[in-house]
Amino acid sequence: MARKGGKDRGVLQRKGRKGWWVRLYANGRERWFRCDTKSQAKALYGRLKADIREGKFFPEKFTASKEITLRAWISRCLEGSTNRGIENERRYGRRWSLLLGSRLLTQITVDDLRRIQAKMRAKLKADELAQRQWSDATINRHFGYLRRVLNLAIKDGHLARNPVSGVKFLPEASTTRFLSDDELTRLKNVMTPEHWQLVAFAIETGLRREEQFLLKWTQVDLENGVLTLPLPKGGRTRHVPLSEGAKTILRTLPSILTSGWVFPSLITKGLPLDSRNFMRRVYEPALRKAGIEGVCWHTLRHTAASRRIMAGVDLVSLKMFLGHRNIDTTMRYSHLSPDHLRQAVNKGSLSTDVPFIPSAPNLDNGMSKIASRSLNRDQNRDQTPMKKSYCSDVIDFMVRPAGIEPATLSLEG
Repeated sequence: MARKGGKDRGVLQRKGRKGWWVRLYANGRERWFRCDTKSQAKALYGRLKADIREGKFFPEKFTASKEITLRAWISRCLEGSTNRGIENERRYGRRWSLLLGSRLLTQITVDDLRRIQAKMRAKLKADELAQRQWSDATINRHFGYLRRVLNLAIKDGHLARNPVSGVKFLPEASTTRFLSDDELTRLKNVMTPEHWQLVAFAIETGLRREEQFLLKWTQVDLENGVLTLPLPKGGRTRHVPLSEGAKTILRTLPSILTSGWVFPSLITKGLPLDSRNFMRRVYEPALRKAGIEGVCWHTLRHTAASRRIMAGVDLVSLKMFLGHRNIDTTMRYSHLSPDHLRQAVNKGSLSTDVPFIPSAPNLDNGMSKIASRSLNRDQNRDQTPMKKSYCSDVIDFMVRPAGIEPATLSLEG
């Protein structure tokens, strides 16, 4: 960039106006472009000068609005976000604003993101246990959020390519924790009947925590046994069938006559029960008292799925019941199915062609029938004499008890 008197030519501040300005002369006309920072103005100035030299300068295409920092773009995305996980998005946005907030979107490279990923994996907690501050799953959630934000920038024309596409996500250990019958019994014994109803309802319906605690009576159809969730996590209306146990719980709730919420707050009238307060004051102490570890509220949803898959429910029906958008999410429970893949591997197996070998007392008669069927099948196929009996091959593979002569086989039908 040309410099005059130790200052960047064409990059300056205008009196009485905020920000930094880029001044250019194109086709005999003076043009001004406003930027937020000096570094942003420098980058824009160099880019526009290059376009002028190459004859590609078009003011309507190359404006300062196309150049935006990551911090400003994240703030703009959060303002227009209507996602249910907005709190997580704010947390991820603050993290990326600290790491790369001052960078222009076009200045973020794949190498920068890979170095940040390595630093996040290596960073430890400030304690003597030397534990990692972020797990691999948490790091993946951060990069997944950045990928979505930059994809929006591509749609708006601020970016040509998403640099996150060149970053390999970390492998995550997939574990599905669910409560056994013994753990459910212990948990029920340490909870009051009113509190246990919320836990039992979660297992009966498989609802997520916020879906259950924000449930309204207008979404409940006891006559047809269906819950209607207008905007769940997947963003599409979902209908959840009610089991007989779930309908029994709903009929016994006193809130059906006193509140619009299925589980209303006991302190503040007109508000639902605070899920975090219930977990902190009731659910988590009950787990500790029952001696159950490694369990959160979402474990109840896993329990609902696991109990149904072990009872013989197919994966497609379970997918519809849980409201998964992708069958791959439901496949995590496939190993619990007693019939999953077992019937599939038996279809086409050679066991359907292997003859049945009877017990020793009926060996003569049984093997005679097998040899006869084999002979007739071979004769009908090619009408050629059979050179060797199929039953002789079977006998060779049999374990003969010591001191017992093998039975004589007959090929007569």
